Amino acid sequence: MKVVVVSPILVPSLIKASEDLKDEFGLNLDLRIYHPSQIDNEEVVVDEFTGDLKSADAVLIDLMGAGGQAIEVISCSLKDEKNVVVSLVVPMGRAFQQIMPLTRLGSFQGGWLAERMAGIKMKGRPDDEDPEALRRRMNKGRRTMEMALKMVQAGGKVLPVGPMKDAGNYIKFTRYWKYGGQENYRNLLILLLGEYLHVSLPPAKDPIERPDFGLYHPLHGYFEDLEEYLKKSGFDDRLPTIGILFYGGRYFDQCKSTVEAIVSSLRKANIIPVYSDGINNLHAMRRFFFLNGQPITDALVNLTMFRLNGGPLGGNHQLSREILKEINAPLFTPASMLKREIGDWMRSPTGLNPMETIMSVIWPELDGSIEPIPCCGVDVMQNGSRSVREVVPIPERVNRICSRIQNKIKLKNKPDREKRIGLIIYSYPPGEGHLGGASYLDVFKSIKCLLKRMAEEGFAVDVPEGKLHDLFEDLAIVNSGQWLCAEETLKNSFYFSAGAYRDYFYSLPEEMQDDVTSAWGDAPGTVMTSGEKILIPGIELGNVFLGVQPARPPLKGQDLSGASHDKTKPPHHQYIAFYRWLETVWRADAIVHVGTHGLAEFTKGKEVGMSASCFPDLLIGDMPHLYFYHVTNASEAVIAKRRLYATIISHNNPPFTSSDLYEDYVLLQNLIDEHGEAKVQNPESCSRIKERILAAAQALHFEENDIDRIHDELYEMKRSIIPKGLHVLGEGYEKEDLKRFLEFVLRYDRGDIKSINRIFAEEDGLDYDSVLMDRSSYVPQLAEVDRRCTSIVECCLERSLDEAVEESALSSERRSELREALRYGIMLLESYSDNEAEIDNFICGLRGEFIEQGDGGDIIRSPEILPTGRNLTQFDPTRIPTENAFKRGEEIARNTLSEHLERNGCHPESIGTVLWGFETTKTGGETVGQILSYLGVRIERSRGTWSPKLSVVPLDVLGRPRIDCLVNICGFFRDMFPNLLELLDQAFDLVAGLDEPLELNYIRKHSMENLEHLKDKGLDPKTTRKMANGRIFGPQAGEYGTRILPLIEDSIWKTEDELAEVFIQSANHLYARDLHACKLDSLYRDNLARVKLVSQVRDSHDREIIDLDHYFEYFGGLSNAVRRTCGVRPQMLISDTTGEAIRTEDLKSSVNRGIRTRLLNPKWIDGMLEHDYHGAQQIVKRVENALGLAATTHIVDNWIWSSVAERYIFDDMTRERITENNRFVAAELVERLVEAENRGYWKATDEEKEKLRAAYLKIEGEIEDSI
Repeated sequence: MKVVVVSPILVPSLIKASEDLKDEFGLNLDLRIYHPSQIDNEEVVVDEFTGDLKSADAVLIDLMGAGGQAIEVISCSLKDEKNVVVSLVVPMGRAFQQIMPLTRLGSFQGGWLAERMAGIKMKGRPDDEDPEALRRRMNKGRRTMEMALKMVQAGGKVLPVGPMKDAGNYIKFTRYWKYGGQENYRNLLILLLGEYLHVSLPPAKDPIERPDFGLYHPLHGYFEDLEEYLKKSGFDDRLPTIGILFYGGRYFDQCKSTVEAIVSSLRKANIIPVYSDGINNLHAMRRFFFLNGQPITDALVNLTMFRLNGGPLGGNHQLSREILKEINAPLFTPASMLKREIGDWMRSPTGLNPMETIMSVIWPELDGSIEPIPCCGVDVMQNGSRSVREVVPIPERVNRICSRIQNKIKLKNKPDREKRIGLIIYSYPPGEGHLGGASYLDVFKSIKCLLKRMAEEGFAVDVPEGKLHDLFEDLAIVNSGQWLCAEETLKNSFYFSAGAYRDYFYSLPEEMQDDVTSAWGDAPGTVMTSGEKILIPGIELGNVFLGVQPARPPLKGQDLSGASHDKTKPPHHQYIAFYRWLETVWRADAIVHVGTHGLAEFTKGKEVGMSASCFPDLLIGDMPHLYFYHVTNASEAVIAKRRLYATIISHNNPPFTSSDLYEDYVLLQNLIDEHGEAKVQNPESCSRIKERILAAAQALHFEENDIDRIHDELYEMKRSIIPKGLHVLGEGYEKEDLKRFLEFVLRYDRGDIKSINRIFAEEDGLDYDSVLMDRSSYVPQLAEVDRRCTSIVECCLERSLDEAVEESALSSERRSELREALRYGIMLLESYSDNEAEIDNFICGLRGEFIEQGDGGDIIRSPEILPTGRNLTQFDPTRIPTENAFKRGEEIARNTLSEHLERNGCHPESIGTVLWGFETTKTGGETVGQILSYLGVRIERSRGTWSPKLSVVPLDVLGRPRIDCLVNICGFFRDMFPNLLELLDQAFDLVAGLDEPLELNYIRKHSMENLEHLKDKGLDPKTTRKMANGRIFGPQAGEYGTRILPLIEDSIWKTEDELAEVFIQSANHLYARDLHACKLDSLYRDNLARVKLVSQVRDSHDREIIDLDHYFEYFGGLSNAVRRTCGVRPQMLISDTTGEAIRTEDLKSSVNRGIRTRLLNPKWIDGMLEHDYHGAQQIVKRVENALGLAATTHIVDNWIWSSVAERYIFDDMTRERITENNRFVAAELVERLVEAENRGYWKATDEEKEKLRAAYLKIEGEIEDSI
């Protein structure tokens, strides 16, 4: 006889129970087990599966988490059969409604129950996104079904025959299944075989039931009372206490061996192992992790998936936050691979698969979990003569997990004065001028603040009196210095003996040794070595080691040919030695990376779910790790979380201010004001003033000839939000900074709370949305609105909210709106102004305490992410694109197509887009919405976030052709949003399959061309179709960016075609279903050649295009690659979504504005140069970015280079300020300008070239005189 089981979990105990029954009773039982994902992912031959279903004597079905394909196949296969079917599906949703009617158990039929459940009106909508409402609906459904069945069961006890008896048996089946375990499975099979398949067996025993949550210890068994357990287990209050949370019920089998391995590895500790059904986790934690109302755990280990509260159903996550803060112990959530074979994971360059990443990594992180190291996976075990797939622990990974937990706990128990802490700063390019480089952070001032606070808290710290960068320079502590004496560096650096390093290196896995040796030579290599010493640059300040993270050596000319191919070099010997020395020689109790960001987290290894053969895991070892990261950059922060096991501490931005106008821009504004007055008072003078305006605008390199448009550009410049200098950890803001922040955040509508600009504009009778869309016609009115808003904010903070409302002179209704907006703004201001948590939580982290989770993003567009100082995470990927982001993406698509149509008279057949992780997490998916809109596809979430449905917009509704997209992703997007890769690939596949005219469906047209290209490649039809329809390309597995950045940084490239080839070789890997980073160079080039327009979003107030190197790396790299493949540079458009209205414009306009408001703006320059040493670093980085944009896009005009030279080098005062700030970087700034001239991007005059030469000699002389 054949029994088929469809189960979302491995059920080795069921297999063992069946084998025991076969041996005991001589049964001829053929038990076959399938997983729903095997059907959804096409891992089994559907015909074979349906054949098994139809020929089976009995089928048991649990479809928890199943997709639509599995539901449909099972439903169609069984609906007309006569065999026994037992639905074990949770009573809710599509799976229950389709599978429950299939239940056939004697005379009990499941159809009536499905109908009864469907007819019950439950509170909440089917598409309700509120997780609490979803949970209530499911619980109500379960209770309703059980009540209905118990009524029948009650009758069955009186008359145990027919439907009543079978209904009672059905309840037994569901309970055997719910509670799991070999004994329950044995009795399930006895009941099934004996009652319904006519096998002579003894009666089945009743199900063994356990509470929804309780205690289970491998040595001591089950408990429901904490005090009883503590007594039995020998609780010792002198030892640390570790709580473990894992699944009970039918999932218990999957956790049991891992729990046993963790308990065994966590020696010298009290263990409180708690099982839960996954829904009642918080109740279980409250009952067993507290004693007499007080928390008793020093660390928590969570082996469940999903969010803590409510499991897959979700719940009120604030409750999770509150109990975790109350417990105040770090929450470790090792990654469980419950469906993945360990061998497959070991061989995989990706590590965890998309579903594992979301359920076991991303969602737990949103509760504050850390360190997602894989703890278990599937392996094949022998059960007699039968091979059984079981979830088993990964011993080496369990040991790593437990060692890290124990070291974290030591921080809680070790006296602060005895703790040894390593503070690590980044330094690239290596050399004297780039120590402590970071995103918007004054690293040396921040470290001074950290050291002072540590000293106050009782840590044994020597706080230097002078400037830290001077101390580094005096001691020549630097990576591969250019100016400072190498002998001094050797004399003052620590070192790791080459012999000790060799002993360690030769103990590493052979593959890692071979990798390092092939790239960097035999140990100890040549980077930062001297004889038998490997240099460890750093300064010891009591029990603090302030070290310089190793840097990759700059590329040389001979490396260019390999740059497009070798993107995954391992770290060099000194890099490995540095971290090993910290852990084993200096014996750091914890290390702290300061500033966004270093490179250890990006070293070679799996994407998510590190193994012992991954270099990030090797480097960090067992050292507890804190990492200060810029709050806007969640995308790169999560890489440090997942690959380098960092607990992130977010830091705020520098204060924001408005750009304002300066110098000749003020004069131009005055002329425009004069022209406006003349139109009323002296019209005859208007033409003369207009000539002066146009001449002044031309002198300032405005390309517009329309006064209104020039005025609009000046207005945009004046009110542009710019950062004022750099942030210092823990430092608050001055009153003027708080006023500006309040003014800026209240520019924007926030749900039902109106922007104060909107309130005043509407009071003046303006249709605000229309005005924003036609802004150049309303600049004077909008400027007056801005003035009034500034005045109201000033009054609110200087006097009171009530006086501000009174002074507004608004109508009664709008006064109420203003009051609500100001109240909201004051609340945000409180979170913004308090940066103390940045250092408070640093101290908490050094004491092994819990650091609360916090979202990342732009603090002006998403101020709800404040305050900073929290454990930074990404946005929930299953909520992307949000409804608002999709609408904004639609608008970007309309704007972009309109711009192309106006310029070219037709629609583009293909558009190149760039998908970044940090843009997606900050905007909620505006670019994703844009891409889907080009395709004419919408998202329907009526079936929940697990399986959003794509629907096609009919062509007659769309009103234009479907536009193809070439989507270029970075590695951060790949790791953060694996579900969106699948969703977008599904969208392209869907649209490519539509039966529509080729001239109206460019996706289909190009897919057919791709099929023709691939037809002779010897591929199977399914793979060929996936490749032909695929449009998502990115880096190879395990890589995150392109190789363009180091080429530009190190100035080793020769031609723009070389840069294009490097980009193509970096990005020519296809991401499609079951095709992860498949290198398809020729196909990628074909797709590139079709692109007519490249579009990207600017999403953050802190970053203009000129501020971020990734814009030239991706947007510029893609544009240059298109030019390389088709010979024509594409149209390049930027959609700025940081303002009140989306602004889509050509790249040149956007870059010019950023250069005017920042790089050339005295206000921005003054802010930067207030920060000794680091300010000049920020300036030279922008000049480097300008060079990258020039090389990849040709939009950096000659006047920009002349203006930069004039502003920073030819102006003696500014040059002296920069030289005083950081003389090494001042020399580099001149070198960048010389490079721009040598490469032909700047047509410098002979006088300009001579001035540059003289300036460089002067700076060089000052450097030489000072060292």
